[in-house]
Amino acid sequence: MKRGNILGVALGLGLFTFAGLASAQEGGVAAAAPAPAAAASSDGHASGLMVQGRMQQGGLVSLGGAPSFLLGYQGPSFAVGLGLGLNRIGVSTPSDGSASLMLFQIMPTALVDVWHSADGRARANVIGAIGYGRGSVSATATSQNCVSDGLGNETCTPQSEDITASAGFVPVMLGFGGDYFLGRNFALGAEVGLQGAFITSIDTKEGTTSQSVDASGNLQLAYGALRATFVLGD
Repeated sequence: MKRGNILGVALGLGLFTFAGLASAQEGGVAAAAPAPAAAASSDGHASGLMVQGRMQQGGLVSLGGAPSFLLGYQGPSFAVGLGLGLNRIGVSTPSDGSASLMLFQIMPTALVDVWHSADGRARANVIGAIGYGRGSVSATATSQNCVSDGLGNETCTPQSEDITASAGFVPVMLGFGGDYFLGRNFALGAEVGLQGAFITSIDTKEGTTSQSVDASGNLQLAYGALRATFVLGD
């Protein structure tokens, strides 16, 4: 009987010891489980193919607030891409003719983060770009060509003449901005800065007469932009 009591006590102690070890192991696994999730979300956004839409006010491309785009790659703390901008303004009058202005530029662009919040969602960055652009102006002037006969009668016929001018330039841009990632793949932001242009050539054509002018010059303009960034990645 005494031997049975001893075996019962030993069996009970063994069960309690096994249960304690199992509970300790489960607690350790549960405590360690959140760590990968925290590490995965520490950068605050995905990395991969980036498409950024920009609504710009002022500057060379976006007269009147026209949109432009930036296509490239979003990294953990930087982004590189190719900026594209196109803007056209046209006016016309029934009697005097019409005129239009078109500006196009393509700019390799880099954004480098200089600050980010603890969760990585809010970020401040500097923006720099340099590229090539071309602007053109075309106009059609309408006038009346009048001829008088010997009796003083005057006959008028409309006459139009086309005038075009274009200029190539090297645009540069330097700005400061920031973004907030509402999710890992989408952010809203804004930036301000300066744009400059160095003129490289000017071509003109009036009627059938064409002329190329060797010219140089520069232009600086302040700008502001709102931007929305989409990142296709994990």
